Amino acid sequence: MTELGKLLKEKREEKGMSLEELQTATKIQKRYLVAIEEGKYEVLPGSFYARAFIKNYCEAVGLHYETIFDEYAHEIPKSAKEPTTEFEPRSKRERSGVSDDHSLLKRLVPIILIGVLIVVILFVVWKLLPDGNDQAKSGNDAPGVLLDADENKPQKKDAPKKEKEDAAEDKDEKSDAPKEEEKKQTLTKLETIGKVTTYDLKDTDELVVELSAQGPSYVGIQDETKKSYFDNQMKKGQTETFDLSSAKEVTLNIGASHVTSIKINGEAFTYPVPATELIHQKIVIRKAQQ
Repeated sequence: MTELGKLLKEKREEKGMSLEELQTATKIQKRYLVAIEEGKYEVLPGSFYARAFIKNYCEAVGLHYETIFDEYAHEIPKSAKEPTTEFEPRSKRERSGVSDDHSLLKRLVPIILIGVLIVVILFVVWKLLPDGNDQAKSGNDAPGVLLDADENKPQKKDAPKKEKEDAAEDKDEKSDAPKEEEKKQTLTKLETIGKVTTYDLKDTDELVVELSAQGPSYVGIQDETKKSYFDNQMKKGQTETFDLSSAKEVTLNIGASHVTSIKINGEAFTYPVPATELIHQKIVIRKAQQ
């Protein structure tokens, strides 16, 4: 290790800098820094780079490189005349970059201000210019609006009268027509014996049963001849509709009345016994003879 290398290493260690930290600060590869400390200048790319690297090393550890170059001139390789722009001190490069940014900003600011000023002037001129087309347009539109209003007035007055007359005629025709009384089906409870409740269905020839399950429920459907229309368990959310108009008597065997709703000819059916008291129920519907 040379005297210069020993001095540089001592200064680096005094500052508590590792070779990795020095590499980050100087942007010089670690192997070149080790070569400088050990005095192995032949490892470096050339005498110019050796002097540039030593200069950056001195600045990083707080030494004046001019003094070092004078005192250790016998150790430091002599420099040939080579470009010095590539390895100038980092602080100088940073200052140069900042000055370039400032000079660019100074050139751009006047251009931006001039552009904004031109836009403002054009906007003001556009606002101040009289709009002859709008004036002519507004003057021509006025008579047309009045004329249209005059022409439409009779139609607006006549339209309600005509509607009233038509409504009156329809009302008279309806009043003259014979009114037919609509018969509403009646479902009459006859008796309840245990789980079985019998109903009498009148004033309708139809018997359409709709079953909806809010949970798992067994359902069986038979007519008076024991013909089965359904004999299965319904799943939650399942809905089934059966047209039993041809049957004279229908038996609905509901295994879980608390989760099974029934509609008869579109009307909701209420269980004769609350589901909380009797879950399994049988509903017998007899069609009354007309």
